[in-house]
Amino acid sequence: MKGKFIVIEGIDNAGKGTQSVLLAEYLRSRGFKVLLTKEPTNGILGGISKAALNKELNLSDKALQLIFCADRAHHLDTEIEPAMQDGFIVVCDRYFFSTLAYGFASNINYKWLRSVNISFRKPDLGIYLDLDPKTSLLRAEKQVDGIQLFGNVEKISKVRQAYLSIAKEFHLKKVNAKGTVEEVSQRINKIVDKFFNIKDN
Repeated sequence: MKGKFIVIEGIDNAGKGTQSVLLAEYLRSRGFKVLLTKEPTNGILGGISKAALNKELNLSDKALQLIFCADRAHHLDTEIEPAMQDGFIVVCDRYFFSTLAYGFASNINYKWLRSVNISFRKPDLGIYLDLDPKTSLLRAEKQVDGIQLFGNVEKISKVRQAYLSIAKEFHLKKVNAKGTVEEVSQRINKIVDKFFNIKDN
């Protein structure tokens, strides 16, 4: 069987990393081979992106977006596509939808952002974890690490509104990200069960 590409998206603190890990574990328990990955990657280009996000490197907004795209192109060519050819289900924490949402919220021209990302492979299944901005900020207060892209309600609200539009345009499955980790995981698993036609014995 040729592999599938699943992407999990959402604003900061929506639980993308945790839910990506849980989804990978769930799919493995169902007998699938799974590659768990994320963007920005841990490669050189991803490192440049993270340094810019953490204000350790000064890049213009457009330059940063192009670095994201370069990292993504390399990610697809060297990890995602080969794994899919080998029959793996690839679960990716963030993809080009993050570039569109956060770039738009940074006042970068959306048409330009879309034009430099639209040629990338579309996921077979995209999941958007929807969370209200106030809950995002409350969760941020409890975290001691990780990249915080935006730190106030106004900016996070703008990202969320962008994501809601993007989810419609690219047919991402919207999942309520409020509740316990287990509750959100079960919501995602239901979508994945339907996608793969998994039925309980």
